[in-house]
Amino acid sequence: MNRPRPARRPHRPAQHPPAGTPGAAASGPAARGDDRHGDDRHGDGRRAGAGSPAARTGAAVALVLAAVCYASWLLGPVLNPGLRPVESYLSELAARDQPYHLVFQLGDVTTGLCAAVAGLLLARWARGVPRPAWWGLLVFGVATAVDGGWTSMDCAPSVDARCARLEELGDLSWRHQAHTVTSSVAVAGALLSLVVILAVLRGPARRRAGLVVAVVLAVGTVGTLVAALRPEFGLGLWQRTQLTGLSGWLLLTAAVARWGPR
Repeated sequence: MNRPRPARRPHRPAQHPPAGTPGAAASGPAARGDDRHGDDRHGDGRRAGAGSPAARTGAAVALVLAAVCYASWLLGPVLNPGLRPVESYLSELAARDQPYHLVFQLGDVTTGLCAAVAGLLLARWARGVPRPAWWGLLVFGVATAVDGGWTSMDCAPSVDARCARLEELGDLSWRHQAHTVTSSVAVAGALLSLVVILAVLRGPARRRAGLVVAVVLAVGTVGTLVAALRPEFGLGLWQRTQLTGLSGWLLLTAAVARWGPR
């Protein structure tokens, strides 16, 4: 016995809600998780690619501490007034035969360790700045820590004629002779980092701050190189200008680490 076939229901096309209705918004790119046309933010409001906020904040704090410790040379006239600011290397404050040399060595070691830790954190977690900026910071940190902890000078040639003579003859320890190498590597790392940061800075205020730091550091570095050949040109003053620029670079880097170049 044949059963009657059920009546077919007429085919109705799928209904799409008109644009502007809540259903239309739910079926758009946002419902599919497609954020390519958005403002590049995560669901918690944090910019995509900003990196870890905790790591950036920790690195910024470490860099501020590094900048403060790197300015320990300001205690020189109080702790060691025998060294002449116009003629003496700042590294002579940490020479092993000078009074309170451990204070200045500790300042350099602390600076180096803080900068190295910040460089590692930023290279791993930060975004928005090319990594060579953080590599340069890491090189500066390691070289400065080695400079203060292992390759400090034996004596102060600017105030000790015998020390100056032994230095000319190359009869001082390997640590004294290696001091020039570690110091130069530290400055080279800082210059690399600063150049990369300057290239990505945005906003007139940050660019002006970056240019001021760059000018001070460049003038101090060039002046130090010239005065190293002609100490009568005020070697001490030029090197103090250089270290002022380096402390400024550390503070600028702290700001970029915390808030980004933009």
